[in-house]
Amino acid sequence: MTTFSFTSVLQKTAGATLSKPVQVTLYMMLSSLIIWTVLFSNYPPAHNTAHSLRHHALGVSCH
Repeated sequence: MTTFSFTSVLQKTAGATLSKPVQVTLYMMLSSLIIWTVLFSNYPPAHNTAHSLRHHALGVSCH
């Protein structure tokens, strides 16, 4: 029977969650969410800031 210490389990978990592929995936998902939110937001400050980009570069109608 094998026993695991709580510290070794935490170290393995931290090693898996902080690996480069996981970091890259989380960064890309967060970046995509922020870009999507800003470009397709109806919140006036965000909408006004990204207005010309929405119309000219992306061809997204907002009116």
